[in-house]
Amino acid sequence: MNPARIRPRVAANGRVSVRLSPSQRDLFTRAATVPRDLAFALRNAPVREGKLSVRVRRAELEAMTAAAVAASAADRRQERELASLVRYLEGLEDSFAEPREAADGAEDVAVHAREHEEHRRAGMSED
Repeated sequence: MNPARIRPRVAANGRVSVRLSPSQRDLFTRAATVPRDLAFALRNAPVREGKLSVRVRRAELEAMTAAAVAASAADRRQERELASLVRYLEGLEDSFAEPREAADGAEDVAVHAREHEEHRRAGMSED
């Protein structure tokens, strides 16, 4: 794949922009799993060219995905639209970088300590 087309990862505590139609916004503002402040932001977002855009954190995006999965469709067309929306939201979730685990940090410290000990033995350390 062309490296210029690869999207950079979003920090684990960062935000991504979600573009929705007004009907999708209404789905999320009615859902009980969506946080109040997100529902407020969705209601107040300006609609331009039939779409609105809101920047959300990972937890808010997960709540939106859960609401879309829990929504019931009246017919096949709505079912396909919901499936498409869920795929879109899951794709945005995948753009987040994974937070570093505490075990990974401990492993990095152990590797650094081992390297430092090897340098000390070789006489390259300032100790």
